[in-house]
Amino acid sequence: MISKLGLENFAKFGELNINFSSKINVIIGENGTGKTQLLKAAYVANAALALGNEQSDLTDKLCSTFRPNGDALGKLVRNGTPGGQHAKINAEFGHGQRLSAEFTSSSKKIKLTHFTNESGGLNPPIFLPTKEVLSLYKGITSDKSDKPTLHSLFDATYLDLCEKLSVKRPIKLEDAIDQNPRFGQVYQKLVNTIEGRFRLGHFGHTTFEPGRFEEQRAKDQHQLNTRTKTVFVPIKDETISAQMAAEGVRKLGILQLLLENQQLNLGGSGTLIWDEPETNMNPKLMRLLVETLLELARNGQQIILATHDYVLLKWFDLLADKGKGDHVKFHALFRNTDNGQIQLESTDDYLAITPNAITDAFNDLTKEQVRSKMGNLGK
Repeated sequence: MISKLGLENFAKFGELNINFSSKINVIIGENGTGKTQLLKAAYVANAALALGNEQSDLTDKLCSTFRPNGDALGKLVRNGTPGGQHAKINAEFGHGQRLSAEFTSSSKKIKLTHFTNESGGLNPPIFLPTKEVLSLYKGITSDKSDKPTLHSLFDATYLDLCEKLSVKRPIKLEDAIDQNPRFGQVYQKLVNTIEGRFRLGHFGHTTFEPGRFEEQRAKDQHQLNTRTKTVFVPIKDETISAQMAAEGVRKLGILQLLLENQQLNLGGSGTLIWDEPETNMNPKLMRLLVETLLELARNGQQIILATHDYVLLKWFDLLADKGKGDHVKFHALFRNTDNGQIQLESTDDYLAITPNAITDAFNDLTKEQVRSKMGNLGK
């Protein structure tokens, strides 16, 4: 779990310090305020510390994730920073782990100034980029794909996610559902709502199998024995390629597959970071998405996401239940009109989000709709 992140002269940020909730964090802001850059900085710091990367690996990870011009580390120094002045990253985690690093515009490698993971137990994070990867999975994972070409087309978040999706299930799915009711509840609801499940087959082939989970009476039992078993009941002869499923459903399918192979392990995986989960998603699915994320957080999963969507933002406000231990922290990025620097305001109260670019845009739309319907009334 990442608890604090500080950025100085890094990417778009002159100086930014953010304290994260251990449960759900929602980052909002207009285009160009650095939401994705903030997510990626948290991801790289978490990944480097969890894997114990050396200095050269951290440099490569930073560049392959941010993709600066010419893949040059120095290009990640904020424009306008005086020559020789350092860009800095400082990240602190839940059990005392800490990473601090710095570099200048002429640096070839990042300099680690603090690297502590003595307590261990820091799991690698999961980053879900804006575009879903199931339609790209075969090409990215194929042995025949040219690796330099892949690295020129996709930043590290896409490649890392496909690698996590490739991990085989440790145990049979039905056994996991029976042995872990918490997992079973989240997983079955997700599958039943999207009315099917995705499967990763041989040679990268990805399919969607329509169906749902049902409770069925165990076979070959005495009439008085009522023991049941959870089974997936597919719709016969309805399997389709993943590319033919709606993109919003494919995005939820990534959660399904990560839960299935325990890369997203309730209470036992690193921070889940998701950039604009609402992209190309039917608004009707957003309630399910928020319910799923809240349930994951109730089971120990830290979540950090960025969004532009009013519906998604409002569902968090409506569905979060303090009686169930829910905590949603809202972080608003905005540009200071006096000096042009990106600033941050954080709050636990949805109504206190200031500034709130999403709600402001929605309110402007509502006012325009009222004016359109009212016409010249009142003039």
